[in-house]
Amino acid sequence: MQPVNLTLLLKSTELEYVSEGHALSSFSVQSFSTDTRSLKKGDVFVALTGERFDGHSFIKDALEGGAKAVLFNGRQLEKVHPFIKNNPAVLFLGVRDTRSIFGMIAERYLDMFSVTKVVVTGSAGKTTTKGLIASVLSQNFTVVSSIRSYNNEIGVPKTLLEVDGHTNFLVQELGTNHPGEITALVERVHPDAAVITNIGPAHIGHFGSEHEIAREKKEAVLALDESGTAFLNADDRYFHFLRDGLAAQVKSYGIEKGDVRPERINRISLDGSDFVLSGKKIQARVIGEHGIRNSLAAAAVGMQYGVAIDEIKKGIEAYRDESGRGNVQFVGGITIIDESYNANPLSVLASLSYLSRIKTEGRKVLVFADMLELGDHSEFYHRKLAERIVKTDICVLYAYGPLARITGGEVQKRGERKVRYFCELEEMIRSLKDELSSGDIVLVQGSRKMGLERVVEGFLLN
Repeated sequence: MQPVNLTLLLKSTELEYVSEGHALSSFSVQSFSTDTRSLKKGDVFVALTGERFDGHSFIKDALEGGAKAVLFNGRQLEKVHPFIKNNPAVLFLGVRDTRSIFGMIAERYLDMFSVTKVVVTGSAGKTTTKGLIASVLSQNFTVVSSIRSYNNEIGVPKTLLEVDGHTNFLVQELGTNHPGEITALVERVHPDAAVITNIGPAHIGHFGSEHEIAREKKEAVLALDESGTAFLNADDRYFHFLRDGLAAQVKSYGIEKGDVRPERINRISLDGSDFVLSGKKIQARVIGEHGIRNSLAAAAVGMQYGVAIDEIKKGIEAYRDESGRGNVQFVGGITIIDESYNANPLSVLASLSYLSRIKTEGRKVLVFADMLELGDHSEFYHRKLAERIVKTDICVLYAYGPLARITGGEVQKRGERKVRYFCELEEMIRSLKDELSSGDIVLVQGSRKMGLERVVEGFLLN
């Protein structure tokens, strides 16, 4: 973040309380913090509240860590007052809602700079696609992109505040699990371009149908004016719905269709994929056909902004997937495909398709945990997934969680697959270590809250 006068970021904001600390009119902020574990001396601490936490409980830690200002909810003044009394040199500002004010601060800060803003959303693959786009653009430009999955109303402002006067491009992931979230985030970023990776039943429990999910994602491209560009997946069955009625120009990409598509795919394997684009052989480290499609989205963005194909190739080849998103690990002759970060019906089907294309001398094993946030559709999608599993060459299914047990039951009904059920991850890890042999391939996938990263860690720490 570039130092800026705090009053510029709070202009027209109704302040419910201002302490007698540092004079607000001359107060220069160099960085904000919402987490005392990473707070630096001199930060402005923002006390956010959520369903499972209250940042006001950490004001003491923030002050001990060297915060020079605290932004708090005005209705908690009585709770905060002892800290105000005992820290006269610290600026305390009370506002109606720290969460919304934090977003507004980041929005106003971003508006200070001339930056091309690209947002990425979709039901699956958005984090990888964001990373690939940032890698491609960084071959020619200075890029800020959201780290990990900083894609919600707290994570997006944190990324916006990383921009400075040297930044050419912002690449921001946008996530949603409730209607209206994409619109709210787009209003913070004011994008010049938007990428939609695909539409599937992720978080369908909060939306009711895939069509409503598509409507929510479309808000990212509806926000673009005629000078903007929408990058859409031509292979996705919602392509025409997403394209219709846009003011922005549309650039499409895909494996089978699209303005940007490969001349051929040479190889899909455990160490990545080879494909030819614009006459150049690209050796991507991302896995599966879905990884190639994400790479094509990045190529389309690069081409739009004048990145030469040689530089696009370098950017795609330089990218490495983030932890838990298709990373391949080798332990004692056993191959582990780590998709533990998240799971929804679309992403699991993509992983199964990829696994089916891999040749191995051993067995193929699926470690599967519940796909969450599917609401009333949960049982349907977990049963439906079994239809796909029995059509693959997976030999053993390790099921963890009550919904995964439904999948396991259907697999047993539909085919001669060995299914093992577990209620404890440690028990599952022990069983895997005892039963797996050199040459086996293990796909580990489940929703983030199911904690399957512990299975991967259990092997790596062996």
